[in-house]
Amino acid sequence: MKVEVLSRELIKPYISTPSNLQHYRISLLDELSPTMNIPTILYYTDIQSSNHLKISLAKVLTRFYPLAGRYVKEACMVDCSDQGAEFVEAKVDIRIEDLISQGKDLKVELLNLLIPRPIGAVDEVSDPLLAIQVSTFACGGLAIGLMSSHRVADMATTSNFITEWALHAKIHGREDCLSMSPRWNSGLLFPGKHFAPLHLGLSRSEEKFEVHKVITKVFHFSKSAISRIQEKARGNSLSEKLPTRVQCVVGLLGKAIIDSHVANPANPREFLMSQILNLRGRTIPPLRKSQCGNLYLTAFVESVAGEGGVEFQSLVDMLSTSVKSGIEECKDALSTGEEGQMMVAKNFHDFKDSITNPGSFCAGCFSDLSKFPFYEADFGWGKPVWVSMANIPVSHGCFLLADESGQGMEAWIGLNVNDMSKLEMDGNIMEFTTQGMGRID
Repeated sequence: MKVEVLSRELIKPYISTPSNLQHYRISLLDELSPTMNIPTILYYTDIQSSNHLKISLAKVLTRFYPLAGRYVKEACMVDCSDQGAEFVEAKVDIRIEDLISQGKDLKVELLNLLIPRPIGAVDEVSDPLLAIQVSTFACGGLAIGLMSSHRVADMATTSNFITEWALHAKIHGREDCLSMSPRWNSGLLFPGKHFAPLHLGLSRSEEKFEVHKVITKVFHFSKSAISRIQEKARGNSLSEKLPTRVQCVVGLLGKAIIDSHVANPANPREFLMSQILNLRGRTIPPLRKSQCGNLYLTAFVESVAGEGGVEFQSLVDMLSTSVKSGIEECKDALSTGEEGQMMVAKNFHDFKDSITNPGSFCAGCFSDLSKFPFYEADFGWGKPVWVSMANIPVSHGCFLLADESGQGMEAWIGLNVNDMSKLEMDGNIMEFTTQGMGRID
């Protein structure tokens, strides 16, 4: 697959940001978030015209104005002087069908050609906080690849932006039809403390395997496979309630990684697994879905595996308990003032200490993105035929996305080559997954 860049420009908000909003103070959660851009790629077929994308982007940036600014890390703030979001147009020499139909043979690193910037090119004053690449395929279809800086946006914020941009494009910017009012005041809720961010070792250059030694694979869990995993997790329990779909999938993947790791007696048997929890809707008082910025906590499990690995039901139980405990912590994040703010900071620092502990093995850091409505993003051509990540070269990072049906899941996992080979050959993984993504009918 070859991608030719045709143009690169900056799109500025349609209406200038008011002077009283030109200095956006980031929150302590923004400060602590990883130093990276987050990629999201949406694929469409049967495109009539994409000329309206720039106009609608300019209009929606008026409401998401920090994304058109630049981060000033010395001051822990965003200069919102309408510098603009980067907009790239490119041409691809294959059809979308040729890409998606590769299934398990797809080299995920090729998808990085559909995003406009390296994942690690972030946090310098010259770096745009939002970059978009529109790639037109030989079939006439296109892919919209977005990069949002983790310094100002988590995936919930990015999802809100995509929803609003798609709606703007479809209705041609009619203000009376907009669905939400994005709120950019997280710095007031969780005032910044000039904390150091989480560095993941990403370079500012391209995501080359020779540099990071990490590859990404996609594992698909169908609706029926997830149901069988849930029954397996419940086992002989008398409970009528099945464990959640997400915790069962996370548990299955985590067990496979842990079991292969402890098979080597020289490796530590203490392990860590984590799952990101969205704060929105879980605090008292509740944060709205339209709240922008980084608003999440990390629920994590620390335990010790036996010589033969870890028992599946036990691991799912631990994950469920960890998530329930994390949700309880979420409730106090706002209602207890500075105490809640420090609880959030402590959660980040405890997690950072755990993943850097040389005596403990990080089996996986899981982000569940399956509930975000990416497949509803209709820019006027219908819904996307596929939504993907890209190759994020962070070892043991895992993102869960919904598949096109909305009933299954795709797990995007980054591991080193040896660990990936072991994961692919694990009996449970082979039984319950198909490697790769869905197909275009």
